[in-house]
Amino acid sequence: SDEIWAAKGAAPQRPSSSTMADDESTPVDEEASPLLGGSPTTTTKRRSRWQAAAAVATISAVALTRGRSTTAVDALDALPPSTENLIQPVKGAKPLQMGHFGKWTVMASTRARMDETADALWWGLNMLERFRDYDADPAFPSYSYLGPTGCSVVQRRWMSLKHQPADDEMHIVWNSGNEVRNTATVNGRKLSLSAEEVFSAIHDLHVQTALTDNQFSGQKVGVFDVTGIERAVWGARDNLKKFGWPYRLLKGVGVIQDHNAKRKRETDLYIVRTLTPDGKLIETTAVAANSQVAKDAFSRVETDPSLRYPVKLPAWQFGSTSCGSDTPYIFCGKPRFNEKLFITQTNADTSDYTGTATIGDDGLVNITRSAYTHVASTDPIKDALFLRKWLKHEPLGEDFPDSENEAWVALPLEQADGVSKYTNHYVHLSKPSGLSAELPRGQGELSLSDFEGFVRFLREQKGGLDWNHYDPFLDEHVGIEGCHSQIAAVSSTLLAMHGDGVSMLTRRELVADDPGRKEERFSVFFDLPVSTYAFQLRVNGDMDDLKAHGLPEFCDWDFCRDEGFGNYRAPDLLYMDPQVCGFSSLSD
Repeated sequence: SDEIWAAKGAAPQRPSSSTMADDESTPVDEEASPLLGGSPTTTTKRRSRWQAAAAVATISAVALTRGRSTTAVDALDALPPSTENLIQPVKGAKPLQMGHFGKWTVMASTRARMDETADALWWGLNMLERFRDYDADPAFPSYSYLGPTGCSVVQRRWMSLKHQPADDEMHIVWNSGNEVRNTATVNGRKLSLSAEEVFSAIHDLHVQTALTDNQFSGQKVGVFDVTGIERAVWGARDNLKKFGWPYRLLKGVGVIQDHNAKRKRETDLYIVRTLTPDGKLIETTAVAANSQVAKDAFSRVETDPSLRYPVKLPAWQFGSTSCGSDTPYIFCGKPRFNEKLFITQTNADTSDYTGTATIGDDGLVNITRSAYTHVASTDPIKDALFLRKWLKHEPLGEDFPDSENEAWVALPLEQADGVSKYTNHYVHLSKPSGLSAELPRGQGELSLSDFEGFVRFLREQKGGLDWNHYDPFLDEHVGIEGCHSQIAAVSSTLLAMHGDGVSMLTRRELVADDPGRKEERFSVFFDLPVSTYAFQLRVNGDMDDLKAHGLPEFCDWDFCRDEGFGNYRAPDLLYMDPQVCGFSSLSD
């Protein structure tokens, strides 16, 4: 059977009858309608352009670049079989990593799309949802358990990829400002767009090009399933049926980076790419297709050598959830896929996990983790050098050398005191090609360069990030957990960045899982110099300690003051004036 490309209403590459049996009578999803010709106002010229692109993409499944061959190996043979007898990394002085991957924060253009995205991440990607434990606070509502984004104008759904929080999360955030049009002068023309209109245009472009190459295809997030691609295939089919989310099956090349592999080699990389209603691409990757269902699904998917990803394979480590009674203030919902699936795919009945008392209460441990942040940039080298210089992200050497159109960097997925451990998270910066997005109200097309210029224009208003200006697109970012015990080194780097002209916005809040302690959580937001994609570096600490190391007073979150949730300190102690907080307050 052939289900390389699946979308409700998609005429090309109809999925197999077994995949779509429940959808035969389903009406065409209006969000997928561009595949059938787009809106009535779509020009003939525009339609012919993307129809030609879609035909090439769907007929050939993937754009093939002949040349590099792959060596098929047993995926399990490439995995460290257990935590025993692992080769330890070389000891010695290493550069301080500024932090490890913590979360993706993803913008939702409307409240309804936020809820749909979070529901689909639970339904099809097996993420669990985390909640504030309001029962722990008899005085609710209060800021301590509400957080900085929880009122009528700002809402957040808080998802976790793995079942051992606090890190490795995906936050879906809606801000009422996403529906407000902003005007900017970009490349000599005036654009008036809301975030909702931008994301809808990008979504339609992805559908029109069948989730293949276009100006925005380089912007996506990727997770890695330790056990295989089965669950991603099942979940993508389920999300198509339930939410109308299109998906595409791809096969690339995984380059094993693990120092415990017998030798460095390449293997098949299975990819399930899906699309949210706000135009966000999410990929699930794996190096194994164990079940016949998965093997059949990928049987006619040819390898695309351009989809070449580093694969850092973790040891097989599982643990039970730390939400709920053992972690006050936070509790977790159950994952959709249950213990039976976990045992089926991992032989967990032979491990210590099934002997614990948590299975019946908390479900299975999620075995999917964050792996890749793909960033579209018109100058990937400049953005990569920024990450290597300031966050100490490492290049990947001869396996992935820099080129004019792409660069890779690696940061720890987890770490302690600046020493990388367990596995890596990779940031892939690439310069795309292909069609641009079509803008509403006759404003022409939006290329990646146009998008970068639009966001940069808005971000530099009112003095920019230094001057406490939170622009409409800053909610789209990666969260980096800084080294809490290395405040001196973190402070020194941030001051050097400020001295080098890097604009940064500061925020402070209570520590979510322990709001009663003296420490607070401090965030610094900055973006890549070209792509405008933002990073949030977070550390726990004390304001007096940070100020003693030269950092400024951090500004407060202030989304919900009108509804009585201004902050956890008294209203007269709020810091929002850029003259007294933020890096602007350090100016002469």
